[in-house]
Amino acid sequence: MEFVFDCGWCDGDNYFVGRQVGFWADKWEVPAEWYCRFCDQLNYTPDPPWTEA
Repeated sequence: MEFVFDCGWCDGDNYFVGRQVGFWADKWEVPAEWYCRFCDQLNYTPDPPWTEA
């Protein structure tokens, strides 16, 4: 599943494909920290629920 996160610096949309954790659970794993593709600033993934792309 793909999720979208807003950059805290430039408000740009960054997309990540989540990896499903567990077989029946609806839980996903995404990077805990990431660099914005627009401004290259470090961001941290917020706690779920996340916005699906």
